[in-house]
Amino acid sequence: MTDIRKIENPFFVKVERDFDASVETVFDAWLDGKNVGNWLFATPDGIMKEVDVDPREGGRFIIGEQRGEEYARHVGRYHLIDKPKKIIFSYYYETGDEDELESNVVIEFKATEQGCSIILTHEMDDVYAEYEESAINGWTMIFDGLDAIL
Repeated sequence: MTDIRKIENPFFVKVERDFDASVETVFDAWLDGKNVGNWLFATPDGIMKEVDVDPREGGRFIIGEQRGEEYARHVGRYHLIDKPKKIIFSYYYETGDEDELESNVVIEFKATEQGCSIILTHEMDDVYAEYEESAINGWTMIFDGLDAIL
């Protein structure tokens, strides 16, 4: 496992979702460089411009989408890939500031009778606490996109 950034004053958002697909299928979707750009950090009106995924521990990813006048670029690194149980990655939303704060994401996968359950915990600096509802809505939209491609 590669080192993950320790967040001094963490704030946590937790989102859970069930999927009607096997735990292996759902797990693999998170690392599929050909399709991840169709749902991860994708918005309904955005145009995906950049997807570069190196799905291994220590590997990096970049997902960039044009959202009107704004270019939304998410840059991250995988810290743990424990198939089919858990993925841990960190990422930041690239703004051009030198002080961009990375956040950490832990995704736990569990097989269910109907398919798979995910528990996603997003750990971020507490300066983002005011964005709790936005973060929950964002991950819910991401899960909706994942569900659509499964």
